[in-house]
Amino acid sequence: MEEEYDDFDDYEYFEDEEDDERLELAQMALDRGESETALDLVEEYLEDHPFDVEALNVCAVAATNLDDEIKALALYQKALRLDPKNGAIHHNYGVLLDRLERRGEAQIHLRKALEFQPDFPEAYVNLGNVLDELGETDEALAMYDEALKRRPDSTDAYFNKGHALNRLGRFEDALACFSAALRMEPHDASCLNGAGYALAGLGRDEEAVRHYGRAIARDSGNPHFFFNRGLSLMRLGRFEEALNDYDAVLALDPDFFDALMEKANVLADLGRLEEARTLLLEAEQRDPASPEPPFYLALICEREGDHEGALGALEESLARDPDSIHTLNNKGSVLMDMGRLDEALGCFEAILERTDIYPLAHYNRACIFALQGKTADAVRALSQASRLEPHFLQDAAEDSDFDNIRHRSSFQKLLLRRQSQESGG
Repeated sequence: MEEEYDDFDDYEYFEDEEDDERLELAQMALDRGESETALDLVEEYLEDHPFDVEALNVCAVAATNLDDEIKALALYQKALRLDPKNGAIHHNYGVLLDRLERRGEAQIHLRKALEFQPDFPEAYVNLGNVLDELGETDEALAMYDEALKRRPDSTDAYFNKGHALNRLGRFEDALACFSAALRMEPHDASCLNGAGYALAGLGRDEEAVRHYGRAIARDSGNPHFFFNRGLSLMRLGRFEEALNDYDAVLALDPDFFDALMEKANVLADLGRLEEARTLLLEAEQRDPASPEPPFYLALICEREGDHEGALGALEESLARDPDSIHTLNNKGSVLMDMGRLDEALGCFEAILERTDIYPLAHYNRACIFALQGKTADAVRALSQASRLEPHFLQDAAEDSDFDNIRHRSSFQKLLLRRQSQESGG
């Protein structure tokens, strides 16, 4: 009688097939956003194949999605020990390190990803994001351009490039980026918000409000969309609507400090000064070190004609943020209103020692010199202000501070010369 033996080779074949299927199912679950399912499947697979780099990567991505960063870090480190030239692993590890705000390390691994996979558009985008966070915005912009060379339809690259350009104040270029992204994804809420911000920066607040509205229609849970629309509405003088937006921001995020400040500001614009003051006291309790509550309190005091109160609040704000040019300018303006011209002049000259391109300081110096009857100094300062912002000449033509020198020929010539230049004569 012959004995029968199992064909172990066949069993191993079927086991391998089942394992491959399990790993494939894990990847499919991950692609569907079912990270818990993916994690269960891939961890079973790793029990039998602990050195499979692809499986370690899938497991790390799933763990990251489930906010288990410690597990994900350990998995990526193990995978890189097994395969140190794997660009995808370096990329994913770099993205996780960026998420953990370990940006120096993130930059190293994202650069390694590109060393091993130089045609990896996502790596260029994510490296650009890290560089931008590190203040290397010019290099970040170059990374976004590299991504777009390899994938011209990358909405992520256009979005992140537009975001960086907005922060640099290059609003025309930013708008072009967001417009390109919106041609591909016309309903993307973040791109609509970015385009709105660029439009607002260009002084096109009506268009900005429409873009913010479309962003909010797509994602009403993002407080930043309401906040940005509120700023544009304020500039348009639509204060009640702005107030509604700031209320929406604070309903979504009660700790949104800037929204609290802007709500106090708009309440003051509406003449609801006591409500604004109460809000500023609440803000002061939340962040006693912030220079903003006393800064806005000074504006309320000015509205009430309380110059001493305004001056005290501005000095408190400057004690908390001595480098604030805006606060120093407002202090100078209050001192002017109090007739303390020499002290006011000291404020404006202190600003110009830090930067020569703050036109309001030049204009305010011109006002002081005019009040003091110093025509040549006033004309010189007004000329400097108008070179930076031409509208100051029209302001001076109507400003009573210049009444003492209005009849002077040099003042008249300055106004006429600028008018001639504007008319192309």
